Amino acid sequence: GIAKDLTKLGGKTVTKLVTPEGKDTRLFRLVSLLTGWKNSLKGVGYFLGSALLDVSYEAALGFMIGLIVFAMPFAVFGLDKNLGTAKKKNSSLKEIFVFDNFNLNVLSLARLFLFASRDFWFEVPLPFYLRSPDCQGLGPDYTCSPEDEGSCTRGAVCDPSLDYCTNVNTGGGCGGPGLDRVVVGAFLGGYIILYGQVQSWTPQLVTGPLNQTPPNKITEVFWGMINCYPTLIAAIVVYASEAFISYQLTSMIVWLVVIIVSFAVIFAINSSIHSFLVVKYAKSDKVAVSVGFYYMSNALGRLMGTLGSGFLYTYAGGTVENLMGYDPGSDGRLGLAACFLAGTISSFLAAFITIWIKDDQSGLKCGNCTIIYPKEDQDETNQEENRQP
Repeated sequence: GIAKDLTKLGGKTVTKLVTPEGKDTRLFRLVSLLTGWKNSLKGVGYFLGSALLDVSYEAALGFMIGLIVFAMPFAVFGLDKNLGTAKKKNSSLKEIFVFDNFNLNVLSLARLFLFASRDFWFEVPLPFYLRSPDCQGLGPDYTCSPEDEGSCTRGAVCDPSLDYCTNVNTGGGCGGPGLDRVVVGAFLGGYIILYGQVQSWTPQLVTGPLNQTPPNKITEVFWGMINCYPTLIAAIVVYASEAFISYQLTSMIVWLVVIIVSFAVIFAINSSIHSFLVVKYAKSDKVAVSVGFYYMSNALGRLMGTLGSGFLYTYAGGTVENLMGYDPGSDGRLGLAACFLAGTISSFLAAFITIWIKDDQSGLKCGNCTIIYPKEDQDETNQEENRQP
């Protein structure tokens, strides 16, 4: 984990060092491209990892190590040796924790909640829910034969010591579509690949056509509020729609795909803007320290979301009715709905905190329409109004 984050830190820092001052649009495109392709490759890793686990855990680790070994020569021989060396002197531990960059501090706090908004439902609850079987196909009423793989409902397993269908993972609850491990891995990997590609092309396909390049804090508040909608709709649909209550499998999958794809696109735009702003606000002589502090907030947000999601998914779902002495676990549907709601609240907090950043000069456009005029234009308009008799 430390090695991975140091690699990310180095990559993000280089974008600032190789971009001339004042070239914000160029910096935005470079940061988006680098961060987006990094996330797309992470998505490929999700898929390969889930597939290789069917072979063995050692095979999965060995293959991933092989990929790192393959990449090492490019880093060792392809990068400028002067990158990453201190121009004056290395920062001391005391200097690292001097929080004198107001905009960066506020953005880091917003980042904490932005990534918690995803990890409240993505990292733990979603894969558990996708793997969990229908609650109605478990317990002594559903006898089975270990030799007959189709004797249990999708996602359930036949316990040879009991001769009835049980949950493949009681801790994951029940009520989900019961998908295979490789399918779930492809689901998660596809999300991250899509997220990374949208992130890479945000300047060209989203903020550019909307005249929001380079973005500022108002741009992030705008997209941060939009980020609340997919998870809010997801919480309502999973909790209250007939598709999930009556276990209509096809409708459940369609709803989940639409919601998750929508969130991936919007979240990628937010993350791309965040990644640019942190490099923009970082001081040139302390860019590594600034980006490192920002990523620390990112990690805290993910930790908060992951731990909180496990608690919500387990306890908000309550306990499913005991099936003649068999405990199937918690209700995954209610647990997932609670996690989506927590993600919505985190998205709102991230957008609200971003308002405090002192970066109001550029205003906000949406194509040819000006939603918020730049501060200079507002000052000129006020002066003209004051001059009128």
